[in-house]
Amino acid sequence: MTTYSGLTPVNSGSLGTTFAQKGLLVKRNGANIEITTAKTDIPVAVTIDESSRDAAGNLDAAADATVSVVGLDGVQLIKCKGGGALTIGESLYVHEPSSAAENGWVHTTSTGAKFVGYYMGESITPAAGDLIPVLCRNVVA
Repeated sequence: MTTYSGLTPVNSGSLGTTFAQKGLLVKRNGANIEITTAKTDIPVAVTIDESSRDAAGNLDAAADATVSVVGLDGVQLIKCKGGGALTIGESLYVHEPSSAAENGWVHTTSTGAKFVGYYMGESITPAAGDLIPVLCRNVVA
């Protein structure tokens, strides 16, 4: 018997979309998992790698693909919007993307957004798409 913790990767084959990057927030949509696309989405995990690829290196179609995820527990590397200085303890929320390239990211804007966790790194000004360490809350409100 295997016991899972928030830090134990889980492979999922129930994909509604493919994931071209690691560090993306994942939500549940019916029987599938998908990337978060709105600040009101409730994330349940984060990708630790991209979706599976075929022999030619192309992403498998969602119906055939798998992806490894970990629960929102402990410190996880998550893609961020950037656009300002971050210091340890800064609150981070699901980002409201302005383009599909920003789906699954976190941001400091809180208005109407679901809380994800706290920034847990040195003071930086990250660029859009940087992976940043986030101390995740295992219960997203």
